[in-house]
Amino acid sequence: MNKMVMNNKLIYLTLAFLLISLAFLGHKQMTTGSFIDKSIDLEGGNLLIISFSDANYNEISNLRDTIQTKYHVNTYTTTSAIETQLSVECAEDNVDELINNINSTIEISTYELSKIDPKLSAGIFNEILYSVFVAFFAIAIIIFLLFRTVVPSFAVVLCAFSDIIITLFFMNIFSIPLSIVTFTALLMSLGYSVDTDILLTTRTLKSRNDFDKQYKKALKTGLTMTATSMVALISILLITGFSSVFGQLAAVLIICLIVDLPNTWIQNASILRWYAEKYKH
Repeated sequence: MNKMVMNNKLIYLTLAFLLISLAFLGHKQMTTGSFIDKSIDLEGGNLLIISFSDANYNEISNLRDTIQTKYHVNTYTTTSAIETQLSVECAEDNVDELINNINSTIEISTYELSKIDPKLSAGIFNEILYSVFVAFFAIAIIIFLLFRTVVPSFAVVLCAFSDIIITLFFMNIFSIPLSIVTFTALLMSLGYSVDTDILLTTRTLKSRNDFDKQYKKALKTGLTMTATSMVALISILLITGFSSVFGQLAAVLIICLIVDLPNTWIQNASILRWYAEKYKH
């Protein structure tokens, strides 16, 4: 496995996938005006929030799927200690029809229609993009101060960048919109990506004359971290469902954990091995 992973040619596969993802996002930006579909909190529109008199989570989840299929609208559930609510992103002209349809299936206790200003949503989206750029800039500075060498620092930043871009690509493929919740998942993924990269870099650069041994130790620790995180996230996804808020957060994190595996243990490792061999004492 180690020889296969450390094959220098495999890095071209990870870089090729990064370029494909960038091309896809760029094409979507030029054709639709946005590199990813946005939820109502980042795009603006009408949000119908419904509470029920007496319904369990499974009944509300089934209703959510029915409404989403019938009206072609985004729906999701939010669960608190008190109740489970159904949220529907809808046009104002079909609110009455939606209410009547839902009430005929499960009795509605209360509902609230909120209008989100598109200008306000655009401002929030711009702030999100700005925060991502600031995060990358801060990470680049901290990583460079930590290792004080250009190549390992560049490898860490490249890996984190690849993780985010490829995750955005898969979010498009799986129709997961960018929302405040999924953006939070992306930031969490960014932190995890940097953690695994720092683990790999510090372990392998400690002993440049024994790169493979240190790489195996780092790989074992990293895969254990990823496996335990995956188990927890898959459990959340299975319990809450893909269309729920927690389900979408878990789905984005799962995607990024999977994406991080080749980017860290092939792409970053290949760059570090080249660096170790070129500058070893």
